[in-house]
Amino acid sequence: MKFDNYISFAIVNGFFFGLVLAILKFDSPEMIVIWTGLVTIGFYLLITLSMSFYLMFFNFERKRLHKEHHDKTLAYFIKEFERREKMVNRVREFIHTIKMNELSEEGELSNEENSQKNEEAARD
Repeated sequence: MKFDNYISFAIVNGFFFGLVLAILKFDSPEMIVIWTGLVTIGFYLLITLSMSFYLMFFNFERKRLHKEHHDKTLAYFIKEFERREKMVNRVREFIHTIKMNELSEEGELSNEENSQKNEEAARD
């Protein structure tokens, strides 16, 4: 939020707060207007003073967002994720081929065992 918005918000709050207090405290219209103005000016000065201290104690150059640096970092991470995803896919394919080879070897072994049993049964 911009500092101008804080000032405007403080002035409006000061006006209504001063108006309510003046109406509750005084009966004459002159005093209501004077006290409303004084409270509004007090709120304005208070918010201006607080914003001045805020700007004085915080260094905005240090906290500024460095877009180019973050873009480079994000591009690096995107490339790393893509590289690792490709590596994981290759490992999955390798594991799948190993499982398929094991299944086919088990099938061949069971076929050989069945054929050996059939030959033994034929001999007996």
